[in-house]
Amino acid sequence: MDHHNHNMHHGMQHGDMGSGTTGMPDDMGGMGDMMMSMSMSFHTGYQETVLFDQWKFSTVGGLIGSMIGIFFMAALYEGLKYYREFLFWKTYNALQYRAVTIPEKGVVSEDNQIVHMVGEVIHKQPPTMLSLMHFYQTALHMIQMVLSYFLMLIFMTYNVWLCLAVVVGAGVGYFLFGWKKSVIVDVTEHCH
Repeated sequence: MDHHNHNMHHGMQHGDMGSGTTGMPDDMGGMGDMMMSMSMSFHTGYQETVLFDQWKFSTVGGLIGSMIGIFFMAALYEGLKYYREFLFWKTYNALQYRAVTIPEKGVVSEDNQIVHMVGEVIHKQPPTMLSLMHFYQTALHMIQMVLSYFLMLIFMTYNVWLCLAVVVGAGVGYFLFGWKKSVIVDVTEHCH
């Protein structure tokens, strides 16, 4: 019985595993080689594949060009967050109002007490789900979400220069657009 288990274990080691040195099964499609080349610690190299196989660089010029593109992508993400918030408040404030007339002075109620009215009672028509603005906001939300995940995946290359481009781009974007932000809770955040 013990010998049988030993043979099963020995056969599984040689029969089920790939012939490569990574110890990965052959049916993994070269995943072991990819895992071996993917750095899981911060590095300062100038050879990287960013997001797509077509976005590769192996020179310092390619690195700098990619950093500039990533910088603008991160700044655009911050600008898009502000723009969506701006559109939300613009739409909210532009809702159709129907004012109800209220006396400016105090009026005598039925029990002969003076009631002071302050302000104005307003009836707002709620926005509809099928409005053009809601479709526009939905499209912007999808673009913002894709940008957010792209920036996260770029950061996950662990390339210090690309990570720096994300952080500085987001910082400059916040500096340019964030000073106008309202004091409400930001519900447009996704990843960072």
